[in-house]
Amino acid sequence: MLSLCRKYFCRLASDRRGVAAVEMALVSPVLILGLLLMLDSGLAVQTRLNLDHSTRTGAQAAMSNINETGEISAIMLAATNDPTNVTVTVEKTCSCGEVEVACSIWCSATVPPSVFLNISAAKQHNGYLLPPFELESKTHVQIR
Repeated sequence: MLSLCRKYFCRLASDRRGVAAVEMALVSPVLILGLLLMLDSGLAVQTRLNLDHSTRTGAQAAMSNINETGEISAIMLAATNDPTNVTVTVEKTCSCGEVEVACSIWCSATVPPSVFLNISAAKQHNGYLLPPFELESKTHVQIR
């Protein structure tokens, strides 16, 4: 009887059927985790590219002689694929050389101040596995 048990045990121990299934069961969680991380980072890159497109649209609007910050913000939001939870900021600054001044003050009697627009768009990314973080795109345009 003892030799019969050893015979079946030895046959069971040397049987290789199902090894691939066990290996796949051990490796598949790692593969699924990697797939979810790639999906998560891909969605973050897509969101960042969308924000970059929005800021470029705002810069093009500023270069086409639209100088009102509210209009540029509206154009940027209209250019965004998913405008929910997107924060758009358009700020006008003026300077005389390196010194920041009010836009109504002239640098000299004949020289107006340089006018800049700081354009930015930001959105919170809430991923599946990655912790929440903010994506932001900025540009700086001189209009005069």
